[in-house]
Amino acid sequence: MKVNLTHIDIAFINGSVVTVNSKDDVAQAVGVKDNKIVFVGLTEDLLKLIDKETEVIDLHGKTLMPGLIDTHFHPILNGFFGDSVDSSIINLGVDQCKSVKEILELLKKAVDFKKPGEWISSMGYEPMFLEEKRHPTLEELDEIAPNNPVQCMHIGGHISMYNSKALEYLGVYGPEDASKYPKYEIDVVNGKLTGLVRDHTHFKLWSEVNYNVDEQKAAALKSQKLLLENGVTSIHDCGACGPSSYHLMQKMCRDGEFVVRDYMFIHSIYGKPFSYEQNEHFMSLGLISGLGNEHFKIGGCKFMIDGGSGAPSCATREPYSHDKSIHGVLGWERQETADYIKKINDAECQATAHAIGDLAIEFMVEGYEKAFKGEESKKLRNRIEHCTIVDEDLIKRMAAMNICPTLNSGMITFQGKHYAEIYGPKRSEYLIALRSMIDAGMKPSIASDAPSGPVGLSVIDGAVNRYDRNEKYQFDEKQKISVMEAIRCATYNGAYSSYEEDIKGSIECGKLADLIVLSEDILSYPKEQMNEIKVNMTFIDGKLVYSRK
Repeated sequence: MKVNLTHIDIAFINGSVVTVNSKDDVAQAVGVKDNKIVFVGLTEDLLKLIDKETEVIDLHGKTLMPGLIDTHFHPILNGFFGDSVDSSIINLGVDQCKSVKEILELLKKAVDFKKPGEWISSMGYEPMFLEEKRHPTLEELDEIAPNNPVQCMHIGGHISMYNSKALEYLGVYGPEDASKYPKYEIDVVNGKLTGLVRDHTHFKLWSEVNYNVDEQKAAALKSQKLLLENGVTSIHDCGACGPSSYHLMQKMCRDGEFVVRDYMFIHSIYGKPFSYEQNEHFMSLGLISGLGNEHFKIGGCKFMIDGGSGAPSCATREPYSHDKSIHGVLGWERQETADYIKKINDAECQATAHAIGDLAIEFMVEGYEKAFKGEESKKLRNRIEHCTIVDEDLIKRMAAMNICPTLNSGMITFQGKHYAEIYGPKRSEYLIALRSMIDAGMKPSIASDAPSGPVGLSVIDGAVNRYDRNEKYQFDEKQKISVMEAIRCATYNGAYSSYEEDIKGSIECGKLADLIVLSEDILSYPKEQMNEIKVNMTFIDGKLVYSRK
């Protein structure tokens, strides 16, 4: 691409520039004009092109790299989280609640704040991190909130404890009513309701909680602050509250209120009926994936095959290691999955689905194989979200079709020990299998899945070290990748999975100036201490949008 070098707006000099180009070159300097990269090379050569109007940023050996592309993020849902009782979703994470007792005390304050009949929505606890090592009970929630429906969600978002007032919305008043819904989704133990509701029935009940547009906008802006602080310049937006969220995010991107680039999938957090209806409507209009501009685009049509990884409820071929009675849950049948993949691609849309367990991933891989012949599938870059538990056969078959999985490597940094316990040593070897995927020629991307996982450089840390920093536990090391490979997964591969590698994802002339400056040289810093590295500056379109104090 021809560029005008008569003036350089910003000159980054004396750095360790991780270009992520085809050769993984490391440069010294980068020049930016308007919103594009116009120079990549040596500091001495760039200094010849600057003038008194050029802003010069001396990196002093620190890393300059492409902005991170988080390929599975929920900006509205993540932003709903807050520590105060008036938050849309009250944070129950271990930083705020270290016991069931503290959860109940916090929710009681919310009851006192709310009017009778108003929903109390909360999320973020993990039983293994609580003193009591258990969920809150139905009886405990009923005691603190006899007149308010209460939702008390696990951090993974796929299971939730509800009180009796909330269960009434499902027409569930006693254990006999659980049979109205799929098996195991409303928990009954010893002939009594426990308040635990799983997956698709949980999502259905969640739809009764009303989050208005003002709440959604405030949430998106809150998430944007988190993203910019952590060096994320693009997201793949994987679901929120349906049409109101699609409209809001497009409008905010158009008006420059949300500057992080948004590739938005058609998907509702409220589950199968809602997502199915919205995807069907989108496809019926004849619209295709990629509609939009550099700031906002419509992504693929997303659906959800199974449950969560940590709850656990993802669909596995073999029983869970800690409890042989558990195989997880399935929201879609095998042939139904294949038929829907074919329908999405016949509409010239990108297909993807939430699939965590190896059985759910098998459904997706088999569905793609049935839908396409020969080389046809390779250009489509269809996806699998999470794609957590695999084996060599599934990887080989995905590679043959150029499937672009997105993996949540940051989860290992705080759930690695838990994963080892519930999945066992054999499956741990192929859990978040980045090494094997890359070796097979695939282009996996890595993502946070926030609010469920950590945002930013933690996904690189998890991919490189596979170390549970909460529990000081070394998870299985077979799938470790290098720092350079992890950076590629967090940048270029993300752009590739949304058909945008020609405009972003690497530092090359003509590409968008979405750049981040780190506090260290990430390539020479001890990789075991990678969690210490911070983002110093974030640029989008060549404009400074975040600077660390």
